[in-house]
Amino acid sequence: MAFTTCSYNDPDVLASDIRSRYEFHEVRSACAVMKAVSPGEWNDIVDVLGSFSFSANLLLRAGGNNSEMAETLNRALRDRGWRECAYELETKGRITFREAGVPDEDLGTMNEASYWVDNRKGRVLVDIEWNAKDGNLDRDLAAYRAWHEAGLIDAAMIITKHREDLLVKAVELWAPHVNATYDEVYKATRKARKARTSEDKRLALPLDLTTTTVTSLTKAIDRINRGEAGTCPVVAVGISGATWDGTSYQETEEENQPSLI
Repeated sequence: MAFTTCSYNDPDVLASDIRSRYEFHEVRSACAVMKAVSPGEWNDIVDVLGSFSFSANLLLRAGGNNSEMAETLNRALRDRGWRECAYELETKGRITFREAGVPDEDLGTMNEASYWVDNRKGRVLVDIEWNAKDGNLDRDLAAYRAWHEAGLIDAAMIITKHREDLLVKAVELWAPHVNATYDEVYKATRKARKARTSEDKRLALPLDLTTTTVTSLTKAIDRINRGEAGTCPVVAVGISGATWDGTSYQETEEENQPSLI
């Protein structure tokens, strides 16, 4: 188990206007740690979060594992020098005896490779998990634990979706487009696909924000609170309805791109 902290609420750590546009969940004062020991990397993260927003068209676009949301955030970090990578650890074992004349025993070599992480710079890791299987979060946190225990990083961050909040925002944005009420769209969206009538299909969201087996802030919180990252300071950042750029949904050939400088 890991007790939560809230260093992101300190305006000296994170400006209140950025704080208000995302949901945060943190252990071991991860945000304050990054600002204190990796100020350059923390400034990159703050710049990316501060510049990012999503349009209604982008939110309502069905996406796979590498959705445009994730790709946009990854590109912004890569433009600032962050890179995808893994680390390999080689450990050699030998038993040496104090008694003279007894030969040493060679225990061989163990090679341990961590999972790949989306973005590393200096002593900070950042993964963007938008629509992958929620087991990816286990992989991410295991990597943070390994890197931290090896003394290679000071903190890590997962950026993901606040699924429940985005579902509410998506229904609000979709309902006017199909000339329906919020409740009508929500009910049709929650209905099992095989049970939907033709009217349900017209009303339901064009993407699935009801599936609970994909990466989300809720899933990340569960794993972080269980202590799966060990002693590594970790913060999960949830993209929420408050990250919306204020545009309405428009049915066009070319969908809007996210706003990111």
